[in-house]
Amino acid sequence: MGRPSLFIVASLLTALMAGVSCTFKLPDIPGLPLIPELPPVETVIHPVPGYGVLNGTVESSVYNNRTFWGFRSVFYAEMPTPEMRFLPPLPRKPYPEDEIVQAIYNNAGCVQHLPYGKEDCLSVSIYTPYLTDDSSIPNTLLPVIVWIHGGSFRSGQAIEYLPGRFMEEDVVLVVIQYRLGPLGFLSFDTDEVPGNAGIFDQIESLRWVNKYIKYFGGNKDWVTIAGESAGSASVSILLLAEQAKGLFHRAIGESGSVLAEWAVDRDGRGKKASMRVAEIAGCPLDPYEDLLDCVRTIDAQALIDAYGQFREEDLKNGGMGFGASNPVMQIAGAQRILEVEPRKQFETGNYNNVPIMFGANKHEGVLVFSYAWKDYLEPNNMTSNATFLENDLVPNILKALHVRDDTGVLADALVDKYLADADMGDFTSMTPGLTDMLGVLFLKSAGYETVRLHSLHNEHSYWYSFNYEGRNSLFIYLFASNPPNYPPVDHGVDHADEMIYLFIYPFPSDPPFLDEREKDLSLKMIQVWTNFAYYGNPTPDDVELLPGLPKFLPYSRDRESYMDIDCEWESKIDYTKTYTISVDDIKAGHIPCRCAGLDADVCFR
Repeated sequence: MGRPSLFIVASLLTALMAGVSCTFKLPDIPGLPLIPELPPVETVIHPVPGYGVLNGTVESSVYNNRTFWGFRSVFYAEMPTPEMRFLPPLPRKPYPEDEIVQAIYNNAGCVQHLPYGKEDCLSVSIYTPYLTDDSSIPNTLLPVIVWIHGGSFRSGQAIEYLPGRFMEEDVVLVVIQYRLGPLGFLSFDTDEVPGNAGIFDQIESLRWVNKYIKYFGGNKDWVTIAGESAGSASVSILLLAEQAKGLFHRAIGESGSVLAEWAVDRDGRGKKASMRVAEIAGCPLDPYEDLLDCVRTIDAQALIDAYGQFREEDLKNGGMGFGASNPVMQIAGAQRILEVEPRKQFETGNYNNVPIMFGANKHEGVLVFSYAWKDYLEPNNMTSNATFLENDLVPNILKALHVRDDTGVLADALVDKYLADADMGDFTSMTPGLTDMLGVLFLKSAGYETVRLHSLHNEHSYWYSFNYEGRNSLFIYLFASNPPNYPPVDHGVDHADEMIYLFIYPFPSDPPFLDEREKDLSLKMIQVWTNFAYYGNPTPDDVELLPGLPKFLPYSRDRESYMDIDCEWESKIDYTKTYTISVDDIKAGHIPCRCAGLDADVCFR
């Protein structure tokens, strides 16, 4: 996801939580309140032996005002030199003992389409309810959740993930940053530019956690990696990476997997896209030495901007826009990951076999549909082209996914399953079915198949479906920059909407954060997520669960259990039955659960 509005909001909220005295009004999002004047931030000086002395913040959780400490933008790796720009990072050298390192504010993140980032961005932000030193007793240390942000491998930063909800529980939260776009994933299939630098950043951050997290109250042998979208795909890649072995012990994936076609390039596609990005940037394509010197020394933002132009032309031509900005099957480099096809590696069981909990949101396809509408269908005047919609749209979707369908039988099968009740050629009539189809093809099926494969080797395999349609959606931020040209689809339970209840985002609603029903949902989700970090089980027998939380049953081939997360949580069977949920809901006259009952919200559809 690209989300400039979300970055702006998170920046202001971070200022709010850190106690900066200021008054802001959020641009382009009418109705959000002014941030009030606040007293100066309360700080804490904390020595980290072997690393440095940090100046962090003292803060409070959002529900019960529990005290926790924050240390933002703590560097785990050195800024890449030109020679190291596309290679695995080097660990950060310790600071002088007499230097106090400022860790009050998040930096603006790694270089991306927003003109704020820097190459010196490889940092972690740590939030903990328990500060420790060398004298701390090991069995008092807490489980650690390492969060890997999403953003299509091209955007995102730690500042977007405010910890106040997770800090209701005894857990240490670490939010990492990694190189993005071509700076993280350019690949010429050569030892100098082999690809996957951004994933190696993630591994180095886990090494830093392994070495230093005990000084923040965390147990290095009790680490859960978690992420959303591209962050979830990263989680699944780390499951496969030998270099990450022993650095984590649980894995949570929200709406993404390496099994999705967009998550990894193969068959030379990454190299082809990378060469095109270099060409747009003005680099000579040969001799190789000149090409290499150019991409190593060109201004970082110029390289990112060149990728932006490539992405725009690729999307307009019906591609996915990921090339040169996503992981690759690696065939070069002194250090390599993704050398074996991910599905084959999962099938063998030869990977980091830890408990996993993956899931997806009800209307994942809304995001994919909206970008397809904005970047491909509308620019090419396809929404009113009945012949194209009826005959060519579905084959073009398969082409974007690099799926060969010479006979047309796959396209026909997709039409039969998802568009059987649609008026083919009528874009509005086709929209619900297309939303379902795109959600399954791009996000749902890949994550679900990850759990299915993993369950053959580990009984602690869990799948959830997040179905709560709340008052707000992160869809608002994704498309806030171009109203009134919103995509012609309701946001529903869009991609990333579960994060509203795990982290903190304001909305132009009353209240701007969570109401009582949403707070109840948030508390349950935080308990389930942290239970999993503790036990590898979301609802263990010996833990008192919040009222309304049923037993979260693991997935198995014999009993295809999953958890339906809505106003009421319910264990269900066979997630594939929900693959046509948008169309099914229309037929059933479904309304969101918050819109029904005596205490229902006022809902406008």
